[in-house]
Amino acid sequence: MKSFMANDREIFEHFIRHENLRTFRVSFDFMLGHPMWWVSYKLNDNIRVFKNALRSSYEIWNDPRIRHFRYSRQVYRAVKQRPKEKRSYLFSAPKDTLNFCVPLVTADRIVGYLGLMGIPKGVRHEILNLFSSHIRLVLENCTQKEDLDRLSATIRPRAIALSTVHTVHRIINSTLNLDELISRLAHLTTQVLRTNRCAIYLFEKTDQLKAGRKRPRRLICKALVGYPKYQKTNFCIPPGTAVEGRVAKTFQIVLRKKIICIPLIDQDIIGVLTVGHKKDKKGFTYFDQEILTTLAEEAVIAIKNAQLYEEQKQVTLGTIQSLAVILGTRMPSISSPEVFLRLALGVAREMRLSEEETQALHYATLLKDTAKIGIPDSILRKPTKLTGEEYRLIRAHPIKGAKIVQSFESLKPVVPIILYSREKYDGTGYPKGLKGEKIPVGARILAVINAFEALIIGRPYRNRASIHEALDEIVKNKGTQFDPKIVDVFVSVVEKDGVGRFLKNAS
Repeated sequence: MKSFMANDREIFEHFIRHENLRTFRVSFDFMLGHPMWWVSYKLNDNIRVFKNALRSSYEIWNDPRIRHFRYSRQVYRAVKQRPKEKRSYLFSAPKDTLNFCVPLVTADRIVGYLGLMGIPKGVRHEILNLFSSHIRLVLENCTQKEDLDRLSATIRPRAIALSTVHTVHRIINSTLNLDELISRLAHLTTQVLRTNRCAIYLFEKTDQLKAGRKRPRRLICKALVGYPKYQKTNFCIPPGTAVEGRVAKTFQIVLRKKIICIPLIDQDIIGVLTVGHKKDKKGFTYFDQEILTTLAEEAVIAIKNAQLYEEQKQVTLGTIQSLAVILGTRMPSISSPEVFLRLALGVAREMRLSEEETQALHYATLLKDTAKIGIPDSILRKPTKLTGEEYRLIRAHPIKGAKIVQSFESLKPVVPIILYSREKYDGTGYPKGLKGEKIPVGARILAVINAFEALIIGRPYRNRASIHEALDEIVKNKGTQFDPKIVDVFVSVVEKDGVGRFLKNAS
């Protein structure tokens, strides 16, 4: 019944706004003796509502007589006496005044009335029947419009939900960086639901809890869109506090006029998503909740994939760092490998390499000397010039290093960086003599890092250089041994405030 009431009101509103109501008066007014036209929503027991309806009829037809009509109570009673009458009828109220009423009937329900007060007694019934037919045609048109509007309101959220699924899939495939992913999901949510605000919270990891302390895991804010600038992410909410905490504790969706808060559930709850303040100033509806639920289901998949990827990265990085430590015990060095890793990642950042390219360079920088495990210490520490055979062993180490690394599935992007890190920009390097842009960008960066490291650390057969001398040597060989663009970026990174000082302190 509630849905009928809502639909009836919508149909009636469409009817009184229909442009044909005004044109009908031009067509029928003379034939009907210039009566007063009125319209009212379905009657109830309140005469004041009916009086207000008569006055609002003035806004449709601009007839001043309707604003000062003194017999509204009599008309109300006459119509009220026929609550189930669905055909048009004539009645006299007040005395000696002939009136005509057309019940507005749709789907066997009366949604309102249209009346004519003060028509002449000799009016032909054919004219009244024609008038009633026209009114019913307008009402039928309004009913169809309301049906279409309701159907559109039902289909639109589902269409948006399908589009959302497709969009989230694109986001899933575009990045596996958890922070970047959550930021994109938050911005996407505000666009899809047309809201001003969105916040995403994830539960802190178990390993973030301090040993010996038994407290519930807290929600950590990972993304904020549309909030004041002073409100930063990474603040915590204990379960059970605030709307987000209560949703996380009860697993129940909160739908209010200005906010929707929904749990992000995998096998267990992993976080909470909140949206607030629609841009059109309207309240949130059940359809908004449906769209957000669909988006949240896809978001959970994306977040879990990113979390698993992050865990795999940590395991891989731990293995690589352990191997790098083993290598470091065999290589003569006066500086930490972190110095050169910092430089490599600084160059990658300045050159705006992709996340995948940066990660591969990160791993390659740590593993660049992998193959030296198979080179005897006597060669690595030899203070005099190498023999031909010894130099051949040194030249073969990029190939051996690549073979060692490629046995790890997760390190395959690292292989070409290590393999071609000894190539020269002019094509005179090894192992394949690649030239220019044919050398992978990661290998070109690593070539500069290797040379810089060799210069400032020194070798058993060569004294170490100062940072200034090393940079001069790098610049001297740009365009021949090194990519000129990378050299310029590298020098800029080294000369940035703090980087040179960090190198000196580490040395």
